[in-house]
Amino acid sequence: MKNLRLKPIRIETISPVNYYYIPAAGGMRTSDFIGDIALKYAALHQLGKMDYFYPTKFQPTYEELLEFPFWFTVAINEKMAFGGERDTIYMKNMVRNTMQGIDYNGTSSYPGFGEGSKMYKNFYFQQPIKPGNIFYTYLITTEDDFELPRVLRVGNNKTGLLKLQDYHGSEFRAVINAYTIQNIMGKSIPKFNYEYASHSVLQYFLLGMLSIQDLLKIYGG
Repeated sequence: MKNLRLKPIRIETISPVNYYYIPAAGGMRTSDFIGDIALKYAALHQLGKMDYFYPTKFQPTYEELLEFPFWFTVAINEKMAFGGERDTIYMKNMVRNTMQGIDYNGTSSYPGFGEGSKMYKNFYFQQPIKPGNIFYTYLITTEDDFELPRVLRVGNNKTGLLKLQDYHGSEFRAVINAYTIQNIMGKSIPKFNYEYASHSVLQYFLLGMLSIQDLLKIYGG
């Protein structure tokens, strides 16, 4: 991407954000970041830029992202972006009973589904990101007037709501997704002195912490 523009974005979670990512005691915890791939799909969906999902397609293949010349860095929480430790705040565990259909209110008491009637139920927990968390990301584009939607839907079943605002404060540090750079964009990863690395799932191999100048080399090279 030539003549790159990096637009700093502040993101606030305004509803629980839930992914089934990281095994935790008795269930699954959402990652402590919001993925660049998830943000791009959510933006494309909100902008009406792609047929997502059409009836015969149940899973993205990522190659379609190449058709649209803008990218995000991985959205990281506020303290991490400004040089501190990770501090994403989670909600309490939410219990799900997965054997007898959806437990719509968490009580296993709705008689129409017969919940609680079997001896061996399959419980597991989900731990979403709590509303009010603040994240930061860079939008990377060649367009001066690229306008993002102000609200995006992410997470399982797209129930997580994000409020996006332009950010005009001091520079923050960024995290990239090596999977996106190498496997989707087809670029090589520069050999920086990465002080942060995390690989929780296949499509999110995170590397940081990077300055704006570092990002220009990576995405513009």
